[in-house]
Amino acid sequence: MRKYTKTVGALAAASTLVAGYASAGDLEGFTGEVHVGYHSIYDFRFVDLGSDLVEAGVDVSYALNEDWTIKAGAWYGSVNDSQTVAGNFNELDLYAAVATSLGPVNLEAGYIFYTYPDTPGTSDTQEVYLSAFVDVAFGISAGATYYYDFDSNNGWYLQPEVRKSFELNECLALNLSAGVGVADGLNYQVDANPLSVGSHDGFQGWFLKAELPWEFRDGVTLAPYVKYTDADSDLAGDINSIEGGQEHIVTGVKLAVSF
Repeated sequence: MRKYTKTVGALAAASTLVAGYASAGDLEGFTGEVHVGYHSIYDFRFVDLGSDLVEAGVDVSYALNEDWTIKAGAWYGSVNDSQTVAGNFNELDLYAAVATSLGPVNLEAGYIFYTYPDTPGTSDTQEVYLSAFVDVAFGISAGATYYYDFDSNNGWYLQPEVRKSFELNECLALNLSAGVGVADGLNYQVDANPLSVGSHDGFQGWFLKAELPWEFRDGVTLAPYVKYTDADSDLAGDINSIEGGQEHIVTGVKLAVSF
C-alpha cells in the first residue's frame, strides 16, 4: 500500500471536524475547503502521467475588502503505473494567489511550487500564473489562464476555456467546460516525433468535461466527473508509451468540505 493512502483516509475523516470547528469559530473574512479525491488518470496538460491518482488538499482564502482576496493552499497526489519513478510517484504543490475584479473581468494572479518527494531537488519547479474570466451571457463564462515556468522547465502554457453551469435543484448542479492548450518551451511537453529534439510547441490538444456536484449536506459536496482529452498528434500524451496523439477518458470523484 502506498504511504499516502493513509494520509488521504485521515483527511477524509477529519474534514467534517475541520468544517464544524471553522464555522463555529466564526473566522470573519476567512473561507476554505478540505478535499480528497480519486482520478482514473493523472491527466496534466494533455499528458497521462499515470493511473489511479489519489489526492487531497486544502484551500483557504481571506477577503481583505470588497475588492481583493488572498488565497493559499496545498495539494498532494500519489500516482500508480508511471515510469517516472519506479512505477509510481508522489507530488506536492503549494500555491499562493491574489484575486480581484475589474468591471466584468475576474482576475487572479498566483505562484505555484511543485515538488516530488521521490526525487527531491531533481524535478522541482516553480510557476507564476494569471487567470482572467468574464461572464459572457446566459450563465456562460469565458477566459484563459497563462502559466509561466521560470525554473527547471523554462516555458509557458496557455489554456483558454469556456464554462457553463446548470442548477438542477437546490443541491445538485451540472458544470460543463471545454478548452484547448497551447505551450512553448516546456520541457515536460515532449515532442513525440523521433526526428525532433526538445519540447512540443504550439497546439497541445482539446478537452471536454462534465461534473455533477451534489451538496448532500450543508457545506459537504460530492462531485463525480468525466473528462475527454485529445492530445495533438505530435505531443507525447502518455508517459508510459511516449506516443503522439493520445486520447483519454478520465473519470473521478472529489469529496469537499467547505468552512
